Amino acid sequence: MNRYTATLLLILITNLSILSQNKYWIYLKDKNGVNPDYKTFLDQKAIDRRIKINYPLKDFTDLPVNDNYISELKIYVSEITGVSRWFNSVACFIEEDKIPVIENLPFVKEVVKMHYQQKLSSYNSLSIGEEMLLKGQLESLEGDLFVENDLSGKGVRICVIDGGFKKANVSEPLKHLYDNNQIIKTWNFNGKNSNVYTSISHGTTVLSCIAGKYENKLMGLAQDAEFLLAKTEKLLVENTSEEEDWLMAVKWADANGADIINSSLGYTCDEYFKEQMDGKTSIIAKAANLAAKKGILVLISAGNSGTSNWKYIGTPADADSVFSVGALNPWTGIHTEFSSFGPTSDKRLKPNAVAFGHVMGYSYKYGMHETQGTSFSCPLLAGFAACVMQKNPKMTNMEVFTALEKSSHLYPYFDYAHGYGLPKASYFLSNESKPYNSTFDVIEDDNFISIKIKKEFFSSTHHFSNKTHLNNTKKEIYNYHINNSSYSSRLTNIYDLSNELFYFHVENKKGYLDEYEVLGVNNREIVTISKKDYQNKTLRFYYKNYLYEKEL
Repeated sequence: MNRYTATLLLILITNLSILSQNKYWIYLKDKNGVNPDYKTFLDQKAIDRRIKINYPLKDFTDLPVNDNYISELKIYVSEITGVSRWFNSVACFIEEDKIPVIENLPFVKEVVKMHYQQKLSSYNSLSIGEEMLLKGQLESLEGDLFVENDLSGKGVRICVIDGGFKKANVSEPLKHLYDNNQIIKTWNFNGKNSNVYTSISHGTTVLSCIAGKYENKLMGLAQDAEFLLAKTEKLLVENTSEEEDWLMAVKWADANGADIINSSLGYTCDEYFKEQMDGKTSIIAKAANLAAKKGILVLISAGNSGTSNWKYIGTPADADSVFSVGALNPWTGIHTEFSSFGPTSDKRLKPNAVAFGHVMGYSYKYGMHETQGTSFSCPLLAGFAACVMQKNPKMTNMEVFTALEKSSHLYPYFDYAHGYGLPKASYFLSNESKPYNSTFDVIEDDNFISIKIKKEFFSSTHHFSNKTHLNNTKKEIYNYHINNSSYSSRLTNIYDLSNELFYFHVENKKGYLDEYEVLGVNNREIVTISKKDYQNKTLRFYYKNYLYEKEL
């Protein structure tokens, strides 16, 4: 008993010693003497992806870190926890008095302290309402058209980076993935082993939204895709950033031939200030952009900070080449209250698009259940994107990125709650463009602009309450939504109301929005604008595929 107690005490002292130190990135100056065969560390799919986009096969970022440099660093650091060839850097614990010595090593460029961690974005027979929600989460994307055209993500490899995939390998909705050997590789970046089926089941639910199947009903669209599963989150106390593990996972995904990366990770107020959400500050935003440069389509959840003081997207969703996904409320047709808002701090559009943020997912503990979060809207679009890639194998990742935006139901209209809206499968399967018939009349005089819905486009089917309204006038965002506790089990219908709403925004001369609103159309006379309040600005009104633009 005493020996056991002494062992625990030794472990505790050791852990406290490490926790008392700080964690750093050591960036190196060069990779002198390193020139191995790229085929030894890149999967053939990764090589093919580079060839497709004319990316160099012996790029500096792909070369390994110099082993001699790592060996010398081991003399001065307490523990090396990761090595990044992309950024030619080493992650490690360092005692403060060793930093000046390390900084003076001839091959060291700089030593940068890591930030502190943020947690993951928020995480039987079905009732009639649950059946409707399960059906609606894919029908809202017109996913049935992909199914009818035998598009299921075949030949596309998706890396899911998450906090744990507990019992995913023995879960009925994911059984086909294991029976058909579609799980190509797994890696636990915490445990340094291949067992990702521990800790939490958040990743299991995410995976079910990409490729799950419940009693032959699809939960996600990428039924025939291949998968790489990466576990990067820790459950217990960790005083240093998990950005390191995420960076390592992205590098691993690239080397193992990922075409798509799906991740729910997001860092906000615990590590950064809002002005740092510029897509250039955090190392994981840089890593996400580099992954995109290497030909991977990177989809990141926008985050669940919509009701917090932070409100806005975190990083790496702020990265320019990341496709950031927000969440839609199925019962109102508009942004759901928890979903983080854009834009980035340098005023770029985010999120890029949305999907249902209230979904039917699967976990080992709750079985088939309703859950919510941008953690689950993002994988719905990851599965959608896999079908697009199968349909258009010659398209590059950034061409798919742009096509996803253009396929969305609001495009070319946008705002910082919905991006361009819900992507639609018909865009990729039809040569017909959206109808652009005028759906409203613009009545204008010297002082005012008024909008009146045309009689033939006014629907009396849907009666919106005043709660069906989103606006961010006066620089503040006010949310009026259906109560999110009104779960589908108590509802009998899921409506895609998004096409029945009226959208309005104000763009300034610098190209970003000062205001935007979404209104439920209860009356044909929908809005009147005073011209004097919007001088030198551009007004855009959107209703049922018709966009009217007015520059004042």
